[in-house]
Amino acid sequence: MGTIINAIAVVVATFIGLVFKKRLPETLKESLMFVLGLVIFVLAFGWFLSDFLVLETDGFSTSGELLVLSSLVIGTLIGTKVDIDGKITRLSERVEHKYQLPPLAKGFVAGTLIFCVGALAILGPIYEVVHQDLTLLLLKSMLDFVTAMMLATVFGVGVAFAAISVLIYQGAITLLAVQADAFLTPEMWTSLSMVGNIIIIGIGINFMKLKQVKVANMLPSLLVPIVYYLVMSWFL
Repeated sequence: MGTIINAIAVVVATFIGLVFKKRLPETLKESLMFVLGLVIFVLAFGWFLSDFLVLETDGFSTSGELLVLSSLVIGTLIGTKVDIDGKITRLSERVEHKYQLPPLAKGFVAGTLIFCVGALAILGPIYEVVHQDLTLLLLKSMLDFVTAMMLATVFGVGVAFAAISVLIYQGAITLLAVQADAFLTPEMWTSLSMVGNIIIIGIGINFMKLKQVKVANMLPSLLVPIVYYLVMSWFL
């Protein structure tokens, strides 16, 4: 139910954003995108630090840095080899050409990455399954609502199609959580959260136009901690 609410929020917010699109000057749109990127960067960095730093009696220590680094390197190598970023872009462009829709490639890709990558997208469905609580997904829906509205003023109707990605991605995580709750450990989810938040930092960099990061190619990194902990469990 929480994922459905999330998808509806994206669609509704997109069309609200389209209503105000023509009333916003180009300079203001660019400023909004920069601010959005900055906020995404700061929030993701804060979420990362909350998992990465461990409070001890004599100060702070760090945890999981080697696994996070290995996950990002291995995952990005796989994603680049498969060319996930290129495939996603070409798919959305084919849909645009076939149905003669307004340009949606950038909106679809940007919306999919923002709405589907990150701690809330992963932990929200799990929290709903394990605790029967929609709090995290409702919070994500509110954040995505604001984000989709702002994205739509720049990228147009393509952002609404990202709701399909939300349904598929978070729906799949919900189904997996039902089956996998028995072996998913807190350590595994902490590692996933850290990797996901670093990927979100990349999205923030893209929106601020500091550098073009092919974030989609980093997505396989989310699978590496799962594989690592499963393999380690066989030897311990």
